Amino acid sequence: MAKPRVLIFGQSFNSNTGGGITLSNLFHDWPKDDLAVIVTSHAIDNINASYCDQYYFIGSKENSWKFPFRIFQRKMPSGQLDISKYVKGGEVQSKPNLRTRFINNVFYPILNWTGLFHVLSEITLTEDLKNWIKSFNPEVVYIQVSTRDSLMFGIALTQFLGLPVVLHQMDDWLNSISYGGLASGFWKKKINREFQELVDLSTLCLSISDQMGKEYERRFGKGFKTFHNPVDLSFWNSGEEKIKLNPNPNGISVLYAGRTGFGIGTSLKTFAQAVEEIRIEENLPIEFYIQTIEPLSWISEFKGTHYRGLVPYSKLPQLFRGSDFLLLPCDFSPKSVEFLRYSMPTKAPEYMISSAVIILMAPKETAVHQYGHSENWAFTIGKDDVDFVKKELLRLFQNKELQKQISERAIYLAKKNHDSISIRENFANEFLEILSRKGLTNDNLAVFS
Repeated sequence: MAKPRVLIFGQSFNSNTGGGITLSNLFHDWPKDDLAVIVTSHAIDNINASYCDQYYFIGSKENSWKFPFRIFQRKMPSGQLDISKYVKGGEVQSKPNLRTRFINNVFYPILNWTGLFHVLSEITLTEDLKNWIKSFNPEVVYIQVSTRDSLMFGIALTQFLGLPVVLHQMDDWLNSISYGGLASGFWKKKINREFQELVDLSTLCLSISDQMGKEYERRFGKGFKTFHNPVDLSFWNSGEEKIKLNPNPNGISVLYAGRTGFGIGTSLKTFAQAVEEIRIEENLPIEFYIQTIEPLSWISEFKGTHYRGLVPYSKLPQLFRGSDFLLLPCDFSPKSVEFLRYSMPTKAPEYMISSAVIILMAPKETAVHQYGHSENWAFTIGKDDVDFVKKELLRLFQNKELQKQISERAIYLAKKNHDSISIRENFANEFLEILSRKGLTNDNLAVFS
């Protein structure tokens, strides 16, 4: 059965962010002509044209900052992106410049703490955007929101189109709004009420984990179905030669590949410190590799920790299989726990299928720790303490049978719970069910009459 035409807002297709990878894997089998994406400015340098080549860029016409903050706003063009500059399957990805770093690391945190971030900007439906949507003629709208301005635009878009809406929640940002800042309680209540409005307008609500689904049903009175990032078994079991990281044939390699920053940074440093002490005290040839866009400032403090630049997504199966251990970290600060409590890292099923042993360092109350611990697909460390981490790592390194059990269990569960073939089919069927339940087809959707 033909798949419906879907208008996507809130996330671009890419291969280096959790939302982008999940989007790419879920919509993998959709015809390109049946997908269109509305892209906000933060995603302009990180777009993959493999799955979709119809992008509308929300620029200065649609996204306006209020005085006096508009002096920081960069003038950006609005309209459909010129996809011709992207090679087939190519991805635009750039390192942040000095201005971007200042805005992300100084300007935005100050505004977030004061609460001004939530009134900084507004996204509006311009006539150009309306005409672009009309020319695409969607049947269903798929929405991810992560800020108040994207939330309010999602509501406006939903009300304007009058189409079935699929709302997909990636993390619990609603519970960590302006955490510890001025008027955080006010903004948390207000934005949660506004999110309730979008939930009420949505035909289908999706969560990233079962725990999130249960919690959001309790909060918002509507069921949330779980759709997490699936794995393409043929891609991850390609059989290509492993990429070995540790040049010492008897050495131990631990790899972390992913983003850094909020929710991850402090756990990485704790782990690096534990590795360093094990190297010195136990004389173990262990090397810890961190693969991110940019090196962390503290990496040079540890002889056993090394920075690796990003590799193409197509090389990750070889890289993961060539590692002895893969680290999946979450920070233990109260703010991080509030944000990540119900999240399920995109890397989790990708790590699981790799055959490497997964080390999961996360608070016990998080969904990923509970899943890893209860199903035994990872060696779980539930405490952010160097001595404790060191003791647990030694226990793992010295127990080959435990390593074998974890690896085999992870592979089994990846095939059973995260196979992209069945998940993509179920995902597409949800969209088809929405239209059939309402008796809608593209021919009788009088959206623009």
